[in-house]
Amino acid sequence: MNSYTLLQICLFMHLTGLTLMAGTDIVEFVAFRSILKTYQTNKDAAVHQIGILSRFSVLLLIGGILLVLSGIGFLIITHNAFGNQLWFKIKMIFVLGLVLNGMLMGQKSGNGLKQSLTTGNNVKAQQVEDAIRTMIRFHFIQLCIFFIVVLMAVFKFN
Repeated sequence: MNSYTLLQICLFMHLTGLTLMAGTDIVEFVAFRSILKTYQTNKDAAVHQIGILSRFSVLLLIGGILLVLSGIGFLIITHNAFGNQLWFKIKMIFVLGLVLNGMLMGQKSGNGLKQSLTTGNNVKAQQVEDAIRTMIRFHFIQLCIFFIVVLMAVFKFN
């Protein structure tokens, strides 16, 4: 297999991983906005919807693995041609921001929401709504960072 074919395979994997991750964030952003409205009228349905959303983390994991493997493939095939360019270094900082935001804000918000929901009727509805709003903010931030990362990759400035 020649290096052009390998590069195309890596590009396909990279775009697939990006689509899985960004697509999942879009779905969760829209879903949590809907869940917030549903929670105010039908708490049980909202809790059920949140349970369904928790299964999407597998898609994020698969997308992340595809992005990392294909990114390493790009660097190997191109002999790190992009690694020394300013746009790539800045892009990697934003990618690190995605990961850190996911680990710090995303997990904390998700755990807070789960804790609010498992506490039962003892928790105030306002606490659950605040936790859902935090998840909405988290996904909005993730989408903004994804947008910047894609923008940096398309307009490779020097």
